[in-house]
Amino acid sequence: MAMFGRPSEKDDQRAERMRDWLQRQNGFAIASVVLGAISMIEFGVLLVFGLGGIATGVIALRQLVSPTGERVEGKKLAWTGIGLSTVSLAIACVLYSMKPGVR
Repeated sequence: MAMFGRPSEKDDQRAERMRDWLQRQNGFAIASVVLGAISMIEFGVLLVFGLGGIATGVIALRQLVSPTGERVEGKKLAWTGIGLSTVSLAIACVLYSMKPGVR
Protein backbone atom coordinates (compact mmCIF):
# COMPACT_ATOMS: atom_id res chain seq x y z
CA MET A 1 0.00 0.00 0.00
CA ALA A 2 1.59 3.22 -1.14
CA MET A 3 1.34 6.39 0.88
CA PHE A 4 1.46 8.65 -2.15
CA GLY A 5 0.80 7.70 -5.75
CA ARG A 6 0.06 4.28 -7.08
CA PRO A 7 0.89 1.18 -5.10
CA SER A 8 3.73 -0.86 -6.51
CA GLU A 9 4.90 -4.43 -6.11
CA LYS A 10 7.80 -3.23 -3.97
CA ASP A 11 5.43 -1.38 -1.61
CA ASP A 12 3.26 -4.47 -1.23
CA GLN A 13 6.29 -6.65 -0.44
CA ARG A 14 7.53 -4.15 2.14
CA ALA A 15 4.12 -4.03 3.79
CA GLU A 16 3.98 -7.84 3.93
CA ARG A 17 7.45 -8.03 5.50
CA MET A 18 6.54 -5.45 8.13
CA ARG A 19 3.25 -7.19 8.91
CA ASP A 20 5.03 -10.54 9.27
CA TRP A 21 7.69 -9.00 11.53
CA LEU A 22 5.06 -7.35 13.72
CA GLN A 23 3.07 -10.57 14.06
CA ARG A 24 6.18 -12.41 15.35
CA GLN A 25 6.82 -9.86 18.11
CA ASN A 26 5.60 -10.25 21.67
CA GLY A 27 2.83 -7.77 22.46
CA PHE A 28 4.23 -6.90 25.88
CA ALA A 29 7.62 -6.12 24.29
CA ILE A 30 5.98 -3.66 21.91
CA ALA A 31 4.05 -2.10 24.78
CA SER A 32 7.29 -1.77 26.75
CA VAL A 33 8.98 0.19 23.96
CA VAL A 34 5.96 2.44 23.50
CA LEU A 35 5.67 3.16 27.23
CA GLY A 36 9.44 3.71 27.48
CA ALA A 37 9.35 6.19 24.58
CA ILE A 38 6.43 8.08 26.13
CA SER A 39 8.27 8.10 29.45
CA MET A 40 11.37 9.57 27.79
CA ILE A 41 9.31 12.26 26.10
CA GLU A 42 7.97 13.48 29.44
CA PHE A 43 11.28 12.84 31.29
CA GLY A 44 9.72 10.26 33.60
CA VAL A 45 7.82 12.90 35.55
CA LEU A 46 4.62 10.86 35.38
CA LEU A 47 6.09 7.76 36.97
CA VAL A 48 3.33 5.49 35.67
CA PHE A 49 4.77 5.31 32.13
CA GLY A 50 8.27 4.44 33.31
CA LEU A 51 7.05 1.83 35.76
CA GLY A 52 4.65 0.43 33.16
CA GLY A 53 7.49 0.18 30.62
CA ILE A 54 9.64 -1.76 33.04
CA ALA A 55 6.78 -4.03 34.11
CA THR A 56 5.69 -4.89 30.57
CA GLY A 57 9.32 -5.45 29.56
CA VAL A 58 9.83 -7.92 32.40
CA ILE A 59 6.58 -9.71 31.53
CA ALA A 60 7.71 -9.94 27.90
CA LEU A 61 11.11 -11.37 28.87
CA ARG A 62 9.47 -13.97 31.09
CA GLN A 63 7.12 -14.98 28.30
CA LEU A 64 9.99 -15.17 25.80
CA VAL A 65 12.03 -17.48 28.04
CA SER A 66 9.37 -20.15 27.77
CA PRO A 67 7.41 -19.37 24.59
CA THR A 68 3.98 -20.95 24.47
CA GLY A 69 2.54 -19.12 21.49
CA GLU A 70 3.53 -18.07 18.02
CA ARG A 71 5.01 -14.71 19.01
CA VAL A 72 8.49 -15.79 20.03
CA GLU A 73 10.56 -12.70 19.21
CA GLY A 74 10.97 -9.39 20.95
CA LYS A 75 13.82 -9.63 23.45
CA LYS A 76 15.56 -6.60 21.97
CA LEU A 77 12.30 -4.64 22.06
CA ALA A 78 11.72 -5.62 25.69
CA TRP A 79 15.25 -4.63 26.73
CA THR A 80 14.95 -1.36 24.82
CA GLY A 81 11.71 -0.55 26.63
CA ILE A 82 13.24 -1.40 29.99
CA GLY A 83 16.29 0.74 29.21
CA LEU A 84 14.27 3.75 28.07
CA SER A 85 12.04 3.52 31.11
CA THR A 86 15.01 3.21 33.48
CA VAL A 87 16.77 6.23 31.98
CA SER A 88 13.60 8.31 32.15
CA LEU A 89 13.05 7.35 35.79
CA ALA A 90 16.65 8.32 36.58
CA ILE A 91 16.00 11.70 34.97
CA ALA A 92 12.82 11.99 37.05
CA CYS A 93 14.81 11.28 40.23
CA VAL A 94 17.19 14.11 39.35
CA LEU A 95 14.30 16.45 38.61
CA TYR A 96 12.47 15.54 41.83
CA SER A 97 15.60 15.93 43.94
CA MET A 98 16.29 19.46 42.72
CA LYS A 99 15.42 22.23 45.13
CA PRO A 100 12.88 24.81 43.95
CA GLY A 101 14.50 27.89 42.51
CA VAL A 102 17.70 26.10 41.44
CA ARG A 103 18.48 26.65 37.79
